[in-house]
Amino acid sequence: MHKEAMALVLIGCVVEAVYNICLVKMTRQNPLLKKKMSTLVCLTGCVATGLLFLTAYITGGAEMTPGWWRPVLITGCLLGGVLFAEFRAFSLEDASLIAPISSTTPALVVVTSIIILGEYPSWIGWVGIQFIATGTYLLNIQAYLDKRRKSGEAIRWTDWLAPFAMLARSKGVRYAYLCVLFAIFSLNYEAMAVRQANVAFASACILGIASLLNFLIAMRTEGRITIKEVTFLRQPLVITISLCLFFTIFLPNAAFRYDIVPYVGTLKRLQIPITIIFAWFFLNERASFRERFSGGSLMALGAVLLALGNTK
Repeated sequence: MHKEAMALVLIGCVVEAVYNICLVKMTRQNPLLKKKMSTLVCLTGCVATGLLFLTAYITGGAEMTPGWWRPVLITGCLLGGVLFAEFRAFSLEDASLIAPISSTTPALVVVTSIIILGEYPSWIGWVGIQFIATGTYLLNIQAYLDKRRKSGEAIRWTDWLAPFAMLARSKGVRYAYLCVLFAIFSLNYEAMAVRQANVAFASACILGIASLLNFLIAMRTEGRITIKEVTFLRQPLVITISLCLFFTIFLPNAAFRYDIVPYVGTLKRLQIPITIIFAWFFLNERASFRERFSGGSLMALGAVLLALGNTK
């Protein structure tokens, strides 16, 4: 993997971990915000979109090439599918069952990248992707296992595979897999978009579409956005979240200019163990830390293999 791409993605992972911690901290300080998450995402997304357009202006303008708008529009529509499927999944099923399903994305995006972009990871890179995907799954499944432990139930080997076993029985789980299906295509078209126009400009257009879709979801599920909610953006923690969102989108998208989608998309998963470490220090969240450490170790090993891997 190219060192420029790795540096951009790793910095983006750290920023995304800070973003996650700030979100948790803010919802703890204002519990009512949990009922207005789509509104919050929409408003912070609008601020980040403005910052991306400003960055595009400073760094040379739109730099559009012929046909640049097609991958932008496709990515925006696919993001709409991701948002809809994700919302339906979490509204129909336990979050502890839904979260592990997203870990299949890195392994599956390799296939779509070969088909859409003709990008192949090396065999070392392929092994690294599988390590990171497995580590991500082990990290995410812990929440479901913790719930079973707290209810006094013994952990069976089938519990480790619950998100797959529930596919036929749970509509929410099926929506989660639909979300993965949209995601493995959107990553490729997002890479196409930022390669055919200024990275910040293309990212701003895509995030603008996503923010608009979040606005529609918020209007439908959480009611109209009020002046009070808009002025809430002036709080320091909200400004920090908006800035983090800006860097979380811009940095990995810039990495698409240097390396292939499977590497960049997979390495972005490292924000999960970084978030767990930050949560240990800043939020005092230490439940199942030992079990999560094993998943994080696999992901770290996968990252090393990605660093050693080259494209074919």
